[in-house]
Amino acid sequence: MAASGATALAALRIGGRVAFERLVRPKARRAEDVPCSPEAITPEWLTAVLCQQTPGAVVTDVVVKASSAGTHERHQLIVSYNDAGQRAGLPRSMFTKSLPSIVTRMIGGFNGTARVEGRFYTQLRPQLEIEAPIGYHAAFDRQTYASMLLLEDMVATKSATFCNYKTYVDREMAEDMVDVLAALHARFYGNDELAARYRWVAGYPRWFTIGAEKMSLEHYTRKAFDAAAHVIPASVLAQRDAVWPAAIRALAVHDSEPQGLIHSDVHIGNWYRTGAGKMGLCDWQCLARGHWTRDFSYAVTAALTPDDRRNWETDLLRRYLDRFAGLTGTRPDFDQSFLHYRQQMVHALLMWTITLCHSPLLPAMQSEQTTLAMIGRISTAMADLDSLRS
Repeated sequence: MAASGATALAALRIGGRVAFERLVRPKARRAEDVPCSPEAITPEWLTAVLCQQTPGAVVTDVVVKASSAGTHERHQLIVSYNDAGQRAGLPRSMFTKSLPSIVTRMIGGFNGTARVEGRFYTQLRPQLEIEAPIGYHAAFDRQTYASMLLLEDMVATKSATFCNYKTYVDREMAEDMVDVLAALHARFYGNDELAARYRWVAGYPRWFTIGAEKMSLEHYTRKAFDAAAHVIPASVLAQRDAVWPAAIRALAVHDSEPQGLIHSDVHIGNWYRTGAGKMGLCDWQCLARGHWTRDFSYAVTAALTPDDRRNWETDLLRRYLDRFAGLTGTRPDFDQSFLHYRQQMVHALLMWTITLCHSPLLPAMQSEQTTLAMIGRISTAMADLDSLRS
């Protein structure tokens, strides 16, 4: 009840702020300003945040084009520069991620995920040797929950194709996804620097617990089991009361084993493929410190067809362990890793039960078709591997 009350109060406060912004239509002009929406972006603001390292460069015009909406709204910016900016090769096309509405600020601002993603792009992305977008600028207002990210246009720079639940992930793509995850997890594996220097990256158990309370996750998971019963295997439906206890038990590995940087939301819709055929990972708003099996289990169960997952999962785990050992000098035990793989599936499932059924104060984060496809794949893996009894 306390969590619901806090959520309702936040929604009222955010609603008042958004109404004010739509009436006044404030514009961002200085580097320290946080545009409340893409329409608030001006050439002056872009000059301040994009041209600092290029003497004489000036943004002369910007065109905003709508793209998509979910937990954030995405818009494309077409940017024009003076001669100095053109000679410097400053980005002429980029994408924004912003929170211009009540519902997007509730999910991205109130929950803090937009602030975390902005810090990822400015502080951690430069340290990672993986395929992921470049962040040009990040701004967040703690009072209004407005947020603005300026990100690389991967279509323009790398001829990228973004994946979705209809994308068939073949063996080569799956192996490349595993390699990306191994490189991500290896960078800070067992390194005290991650917890000490980047304290804003929450430990996964804390990230999960706080988010579960704010979003009434256990309650809405029960509702989602009713709504998605037709895609969930009978053996998992019969154990529905075991889902939440299994999720709590599965948190233990994140405290008992060495931690690293994990993405936490590696479903197929957050992957893209470059024109050169390399798999890349985007949407870093659920970043956390935790055990690598959280990401591995989620990626494999959510991206692959059930038949391919059954045929490839052990080979993909061995490939991951090989890559991880080569990067860290540490090779986790296969059997123990496979056990954790089975256990972490329930956390992958919970990312989609709350997507299917959630508070009316939160936005529709994915289409129903996408959500049911993810729930079906992950719960099928749970049934195949009896993950709720692992």
